[in-house]
Amino acid sequence: MLILIANEKGGVGKTTIAVNLAAMCRLAGKDVLLVDTDRQESANTWAAMRHENEVKPSITCVSKTGKVGYDLVNLAGKYDVVIVDAGGRDSLEMRQSLAICDTCIIPIKPAQFDVWSLSRMAGLIREVAERTERPVNAMAFINGASPNPSVRETQEVKEALKDYAELFPTMESVVTERIAFRKASRDGLGVTELHPSLADAKANLEMISLYQEVFHEKWTTK
Repeated sequence: MLILIANEKGGVGKTTIAVNLAAMCRLAGKDVLLVDTDRQESANTWAAMRHENEVKPSITCVSKTGKVGYDLVNLAGKYDVVIVDAGGRDSLEMRQSLAICDTCIIPIKPAQFDVWSLSRMAGLIREVAERTERPVNAMAFINGASPNPSVRETQEVKEALKDYAELFPTMESVVTERIAFRKASRDGLGVTELHPSLADAKANLEMISLYQEVFHEKWTTK
């Protein structure tokens, strides 16, 4: 299964979602490969930190740029799950990944700038689908939502996403901005791997919900 985490808009938390899903896949007993196509190589840095800290289970991460399509197809046949972390811009890597992925997950920040960028992502998906004569199976979800229940931005962005429902329907899962994600990432961990003294039950539940919606299966550790 080839999962692409992508958005033409930067700063929406793609790498955070990619590494957390990769960690959860490994904990669930899946053979997973993390592919970093962003030239900033944040996912690769996370994986290197995981290796340095001798975190188990280990996660393999490779960097791929340029014409990545052929390599991704080959890699997808060797792993249970390949998770591709795309850079925050329209790129050859993103276009080729969109053309071959099984599912594209689009994180959306609940902010006006991100709403304005939706039309560009929609245009990119339409163009790839027309060129390949193959629909892109894409879904959007709210990432980095405010933990303050009085803030209405999340609901406002969900309303805006309805205009793009034919291209990328909105997932039920919402991931909130929480410090636990930063604590986990700095040590090469996913939030579900944090020591109980640092763990955030709400962050865990949100990621479990997202995992189960992406993979259509209950998340259990092996």
